[in-house]
Amino acid sequence: MKILCKYAVLRFMPFAETQEFANIGIVLSVPKQGFIIYKLAPTRFARITNFFDDLDGQLYKNAVNRFTGELQRVQAYAQDFTGEKHLEYFKEVTRFRESVIHFSEMHTLLCDNPQQALDQLYERYVGRQFVTKQYREAQMVRTLKQTLNAKLPIKYKEKELQADYLTVKLPLVAEVDNRVRAIKPMTFQQPKALTLLEHGETWIGRINRLIKTGTVDAGHIMFTVEAPERTGGILEKAFNEVITEMQELGVIVSHYNEKDDIIRFAASDLSSSQFELTTH
Repeated sequence: MKILCKYAVLRFMPFAETQEFANIGIVLSVPKQGFIIYKLAPTRFARITNFFDDLDGQLYKNAVNRFTGELQRVQAYAQDFTGEKHLEYFKEVTRFRESVIHFSEMHTLLCDNPQQALDQLYERYVGRQFVTKQYREAQMVRTLKQTLNAKLPIKYKEKELQADYLTVKLPLVAEVDNRVRAIKPMTFQQPKALTLLEHGETWIGRINRLIKTGTVDAGHIMFTVEAPERTGGILEKAFNEVITEMQELGVIVSHYNEKDDIIRFAASDLSSSQFELTTH
């Protein structure tokens, strides 16, 4: 027999002015049986600091710790009643409030096992579908552009570069005396090794064409990369393979979190020395 459940997604939104949020958990209610269960992301959650580049990580940790205490009290209190009264209580708990952590709208679910349903919802909303590659890289570009253009006399902007009959659009390009310096941020947090490799090889091919046609010198191009969250296994092996192929082009490769290296490259003379990616 199917069990009627209500659930809401927990969202972390540290900057109200941008309305950007990240899913960090699920709270699920079973009105007929009178209980509430929940699952939250860990307090050390790399996706949060990657998603919000200018966030103090302690803010997220403290917010989750406080909210965990609130959920424990909600869970204990909800055991005192069932049915319609329980549902009304859950509606009140999940009502929108101005806070760095708040609930999504309430959803309905029929399932055989509430705990299993909770785990599946967590995987859907938090574990797997956190942010698309395109959106994450757009964030990386925006953050770097603001940083570089605030600190440097030359301006970095999106520009199309011509490689024979092909056009390659790069997000961060500066021109000095008709010479080009370019930065391409890339995230490699894809869930599968094949998609990670395909993403890397696509851009390696494009940059290689720019270099071969003499549009840009290899030493004047930087890939700034975000490594997979999970270490070890085939994802890390695929990532290391992509990095090796990038370095074989003669371009500069830097970790995205090494902002000093990126700024130094962006600010240096066009004959700047090479940087090497250091693995952590």
